Amino acid sequence: MKLKDYLKSKSIKPEVFADQIGYSRGALLKWVSGERFPRPDAIMRIHEATKGKVTANDFASQQVQR
Repeated sequence: MKLKDYLKSKSIKPEVFADQIGYSRGALLKWVSGERFPRPDAIMRIHEATKGKVTANDFASQQVQR
């Protein structure tokens, strides 16, 4: 499941989720939009916070725009 879809399905605001995983809202929004790819430690925190619903593979299909 894509992070954007997870947040929407759970009605979680980006700033709340970002705080929950220890990252900034700005970083989270870049990951959601595909502008940036999260580092492995961030992916692990996202995976844990979503109870496995969002995985590294869910980010693999996103294109990084530069």
